[in-house]
Amino acid sequence: MKWNFLTALMLFLFANCFSQEKVSSKKFEEITLLNRIDFIESKYDQPKFGCGFLLKYKQDTFAITAKHLLKFIKSDEMKGVSFDNGIKKWSMFPLLKPAENVVVEKLLNKNKNEPITDKTTYEDDWLIFVLKENHSKAKPLEFRETPLIQGEKLFVLGWTRKMESGEQRVYEFEYFKTLGKRILLKEIIVPEQFGGLSGAPVVDENGKVVGIVSGKTTDPDSGKSYFSPCDVNGLKIYLENNVNRKDN
Repeated sequence: MKWNFLTALMLFLFANCFSQEKVSSKKFEEITLLNRIDFIESKYDQPKFGCGFLLKYKQDTFAITAKHLLKFIKSDEMKGVSFDNGIKKWSMFPLLKPAENVVVEKLLNKNKNEPITDKTTYEDDWLIFVLKENHSKAKPLEFRETPLIQGEKLFVLGWTRKMESGEQRVYEFEYFKTLGKRILLKEIIVPEQFGGLSGAPVVDENGKVVGIVSGKTTDPDSGKSYFSPCDVNGLKIYLENNVNRKDN
């Protein structure tokens, strides 16, 4: 009787651990990075907070993460989407490989008049960084050029907040619909907790980026809440309008 109880307990613990690490069988190259934010006042420092990735646009490479992270990592002096009075250094790195990092030079979509605490400012939930140093082996992503198709598989790449080891995890979703600037996804193979994935890339089967992990949205037609990354159309338009164009 005692043996049966212990066996059952071990099987339960094993199954529980396994379920937390359940990931998609789809494989991608190393893509996702973690944010490290060093503040002028070190008490605000964040050695590992949210995810990010590199994006190739024309001849340039940028670092991307979610804008809503600023709601949680700001110093008392930071009021708008600007680092002038708070952040000393922003870098990104793959988990357990801090030397393979990128260091940003400046925030491209800086806007001191955009309040950090105003929820409406996060419709375009992305930060774009110009790079200062790039020691990373992570593959820069490129935009997908074709529309999403209902029912196609999409993937989120990254690490949740509690993960302390291992390669980037791959989670699987199914595209449902686009609502404004959000893409609503059906969950197929997902982590038990999403915390820490904010800013991670959402890619298609071919590794083209289609979204950035942001939050959840309620579908007005069904009343159901969906995992809803921010689409990258606004990001692409911003780059088209603000990065020097090179004539062929």
